[in-house]
Parts: sequence; C-alpha cells; structure tokens
Amino acid sequence: MGIFYVLVSGISFGLLPWFARIAYDHGADPLGMLIARFSLAAVGLVIIRMIYQRGVAWPRGKTLAQLIGLGAVGYAGQSSFYFFGIERIDISLATVIFYSYPVFVVLAGWALWGAKPSLRVALCLTIVVAGTALTAGQVRAGSFTGVLLMLGAAGWYTIYIVVASKVTPKVGALTSLTVIMVSTAAAHLLAWPIHQSSVPTDATGWWATGAAAFISTIIAMGFFLAGVARLDAGVASVLSTIEPVVSIAVGVIALNEQLTPVRTLGAVAVLLGVSLLAQFSRASTK
Repeated sequence: MGIFYVLVSGISFGLLPWFARIAYDHGADPLGMLIARFSLAAVGLVIIRMIYQRGVAWPRGKTLAQLIGLGAVGYAGQSSFYFFGIERIDISLATVIFYSYPVFVVLAGWALWGAKPSLRVALCLTIVVAGTALTAGQVRAGSFTGVLLMLGAAGWYTIYIVVASKVTPKVGALTSLTVIMVSTAAAHLLAWPIHQSSVPTDATGWWATGAAAFISTIIAMGFFLAGVARLDAGVASVLSTIEPVVSIAVGVIALNEQLTPVRTLGAVAVLLGVSLLAQFSRASTK
C-alpha cells in the first residue's frame, strides 16, 4: 500500500502542469489559476480536518507563525515561480529544470549544517547539473525567463523543504498542510489587487482548476504523506521520480511537445542523478 500511495501521489503531482495549461487556454492566467487552486484546496483541507481531527487544537504562537510563513512565503513563492515558468516554456523542459532542486537541498544542508556531500553524492549532483544544463540549452531564444523562473522555483522549494522539515513534525501532517494551504491561498488573494488576474472563464477551465486543487494538491500531498508513513524515505524518494516522468509524458502526448535526443538525454540524466542521490542518501542514514 505504501508503494501504491506514493505512485498515486507522483502521478497526481505530475498531472499538475497539464491542468494548468488547460486553465490557461480557457481564460486563466498564472495568478488567477493559483488563487482558484489554493482557495479550493484550502476549503477542502479544512473540511477534511474537521472530519478527521475534530477537537484537535490548532497550533498557536511561534509554531503557527512558522506554518503561516511556510504557506504565505514558502509555498506561495515556489508555486508562483513554477506556474509563471510553465507558462513560458514547454512542460517537459520546465519539469527537468525544476527537478534540479535536490542539488539545492544538498548544498543547503552543507552550508547550514556542515553535511558535506560524499564523493558518490557529488557525482550524482554533477549528473543532475549536467542534465539540467543540457535541457536548459534546448530552450529557444527569448524564453530564458522561463528557465530562470523554474530555477527560482527549485531554489525556493529548497528553502520550503528545509524549513518544513523542522516545523511540520511539531503538529502533524494534516494540520500543517491545512494551515500552509490556507496561508498560501491568502497570500495569492492579497496579491490579486496588485496584479490584476483572470480566473477560468468556462466549465473546462474550472474543471482543470478543480482537478489541480483536489487531484494535484489534496490527493497528491495526502497520499504522499500516507506513503512515506509506510515506506523507507529513500524508497519513497525514488518512487516519486514518477512525477517528472508523468509531466514529461503529458507534455509530449497531450501537448505535442517535441522530445529531441538532447532533451531526452538531459531528462534521463536528471532522473538518474536524483534516483541515485535518493539511494545514497538512504544508505548514509542507516
């Protein structure tokens, strides 16, 4: 069941860029899509928590402030970079570039806690960086803003992961996720008057937005948490690489994106590097 949960989570996350592109084609822009997605997800999570954790106290004080910051600054920032990025470049390219974030995570651990990477980990990081560079080099002229946005998403996600790993265990997964999602929705709603945006204008656009909220947010996050509770973290990390595979497949199959030999080589390098990195990280913690 743990394997099943993580695979469902990865597939659900992997479909997110497709849902976003559908919403964009039906009247939404990135900020409008984010506002609708996170508002729906926040409402859904509050209802789920009321059902399953009725009577459990909400966090207070410093912990509450940290969770709000994780949502309003961390997840909101990362998702903004990501959604504006996939608006500008192919999903297959954007996905590979974003999945360079384990490089940032390892480097952050080295800088903050002195966790110097081993030779094997350094080799994995080199493979990931090389694959990312190959992929980024395939972006046509004029689209490098998209590359920078996806690198920004990867870097911001690193900060989110590092902080969340210290804060969320204090109050539990569901409560943490609910507070983070409500805060993320609030941050995007506050940005609406500053950056006038458009939500979907028809049923198809709202269907895609609803799918992004419930499939690629609530189900994806919930199933991942359920999976890692039953699996070794290293195994879960390797299984999670199905997410970029799904996103790349969606770009090629559903959106007719071209997967050239160089793009394929870059994608394979990144996926191989991330998978090996997860395996070596697991081995080093045993």
